[in-house]
Amino acid sequence: MSAAPRRRVDPNALLPWACVAAVTGWLTALALRFPARDGDLLWQRWLGERILREHAIPRALGPETFAADGAPWTPHEWLFSTALAWTGEHALRWALPVLCALAAAVVLSTVVLRCARRGVSPTGASAAVLVCAFAMLQSFGVRAQVLGWACLSVVVLLLEIDGPWAWAAVPATAVWANLHASAFLAPATAALIALATVMRDRAWSAAVRRSTMIAAACAAATLATPLGVDLARYAGALLTSPIRDSIDEWTATSISNAGFLAGALPLVLVLAAFGVRASLRDRLLALAFALLLFCAVRNVPVFALVAAPIAFAALPRARAGAVRAHPAARGGAWATLAAVVCCGIAIAAISWRGAPAAGDALPLGTAHALLAQTRAPRVFCENFAWCSLFLSEPATFYMDGRCDPYPAPLWRDYRDVVRGNRRWAAVLDRARIDAVLAQRDGALDSLLAERRGEWRRIASDPVADLYVRPALLADARP
Repeated sequence: MSAAPRRRVDPNALLPWACVAAVTGWLTALALRFPARDGDLLWQRWLGERILREHAIPRALGPETFAADGAPWTPHEWLFSTALAWTGEHALRWALPVLCALAAAVVLSTVVLRCARRGVSPTGASAAVLVCAFAMLQSFGVRAQVLGWACLSVVVLLLEIDGPWAWAAVPATAVWANLHASAFLAPATAALIALATVMRDRAWSAAVRRSTMIAAACAAATLATPLGVDLARYAGALLTSPIRDSIDEWTATSISNAGFLAGALPLVLVLAAFGVRASLRDRLLALAFALLLFCAVRNVPVFALVAAPIAFAALPRARAGAVRAHPAARGGAWATLAAVVCCGIAIAAISWRGAPAAGDALPLGTAHALLAQTRAPRVFCENFAWCSLFLSEPATFYMDGRCDPYPAPLWRDYRDVVRGNRRWAAVLDRARIDAVLAQRDGALDSLLAERRGEWRRIASDPVADLYVRPALLADARP
């Protein structure tokens, strides 16, 4: 009796997963070694410490901000902040960066699985992984929105299953709602899929009933947070929030954005050329997320992770069965797989060794100088996120990295100052601001330097120059 022939490993089938592993290694190095480019982690750690200490989520800004004390606040990233503080207190500062890298791995893995469900070749699935990696790279970091990407990718994967497993999208939505306000994409996506099912069946079929009930359940799951209906109010307010004019990630997507060029634009072009080949459900999803794409730069990775499998499935497929069976093609596939693994290791190692120092991202030197040379200053930061450095210090500030709860008039005055508009000096005077951290060699830096009688530069670092009113220094003398 002859033995059954041994099944050989197909290197082509391993290629997408090798790409996922290579990108994950690279992102892990970035998350662990590269410092945050803004002050978000400062206020989030402070928030988490408050939650752990007080066993309650603060719902209003406090006296740390003299300009908006008492303003309503919906800290939608409360769970992320709590985890950040807890891991910091238990010598596990590496845990959340690794979790964010693993979240990116979940995103890319779901892209591979959704490609496979649509019959996309391993080469196409590998290309989809790389396109999504380019789209994510510009916004990737130790951030709650990265965990939101993972939740979105899992929810979309589950909702595309025509069966009972689609109900798992409901608890996934509840988890997502406690991590990030983008959770409202879950009921919106479920509603689109329900609409596509109605248009397909043209009757109140079992599939229509199930998809409609899942969409309603996902909407209800967004209420399963300590914030209740306030989370929905917050998400709705973001549509017209004044922060959209002052934060790069909230500006409209344009051709100048690297993530759009490398990650989203190729998908848009493929969908424009071949999207008619996609199913009705896929066309609806691609169109809805394309509208999101052009609303804000932060939606570039969101569009890519949803649309990449749809776009690559729409491409015409070549007949490559005979070529794939050729021994030379098999050897080339193994060589490609080895090259991907080697490139992933090399890029991760280079990123690890080339990480900049933490002081290159935040004005730590000027912040320390201000606290050392003054007493109870009222601070304005040109990059508002810098003022999160003073959350636990004897200083108050105009605005910090929490940004969302600050009223619209404050944002208008903030833009007048940082843009050097005619009212800039009057805003600083009216708010009784006596210390300013200005972007080094920026417009505000030049304006303050010209007013030597009113402002004195007392410190500089690679990021910012520190200006104070002479009276502040006089008050600090013993």
